Amino acid sequence: MKNKIYGYLRGSTGDIDKNNQQDAIAKVAKSRNIKIDYIEDTVSSGKPYAKRGISKLIDKCNKGDSIIVAEVSRFARNTEEMLMISRICLEKGISLEILNPALKFDDSIATKAVIIVMGLASEIERHFIRTRTRQSLAIRKELIDKQGYFLNKKGEKVYQLGAKKGKTQRLKLEPHAHKILEYRNLKLSNVSISRLLKCNRISVDRFLKRYPIEGGKYVNNPPNFKE
Repeated sequence: MKNKIYGYLRGSTGDIDKNNQQDAIAKVAKSRNIKIDYIEDTVSSGKPYAKRGISKLIDKCNKGDSIIVAEVSRFARNTEEMLMISRICLEKGISLEILNPALKFDDSIATKAVIIVMGLASEIERHFIRTRTRQSLAIRKELIDKQGYFLNKKGEKVYQLGAKKGKTQRLKLEPHAHKILEYRNLKLSNVSISRLLKCNRISVDRFLKRYPIEGGKYVNNPPNFKE
């Protein structure tokens, strides 16, 4: 059976950007004299990975098939998600090519080097975020010690760090409940989930301890969670 080459397009029907995506892929197909099967996806990239067309396309592909995407922003929201999708493709033996920027993920040594470099870049960025967070907390603590409060982004006085005593603390990952469920069902570790959500592993551990997952579902649903 001959391997297939898919062109992944994301955008609304008649979208000029989607037409531009197809034109870019078509030029490559013409220069290489290859046939492209186009797959259109109208689901927003803000939706969970499992509900987007790129997920369904990867599931549809067989070993040796290829996927061409015009721009990285058309199928991934950030570097972490791009690396996650590329790894899923590699595990299935699928070649993933991005035209802008020019990147190709296959079983070559070059691909392994790219993944290592991009993973390192993401880790450095996470380090900067953690450092800025620690510095911000230290400044707020110092202000509380000196004047008894600090001003939040709304200009309101805050007299202590963390939740008030006597109330159940709302976990910061609760708004990401759908993503966490999706990532766990993809068999991702807590460390990988923390990287995708740009938080520390302890936050993921704490969330899953309060809202454990069994059989692909939450034992007790987080607030405002709808299946």
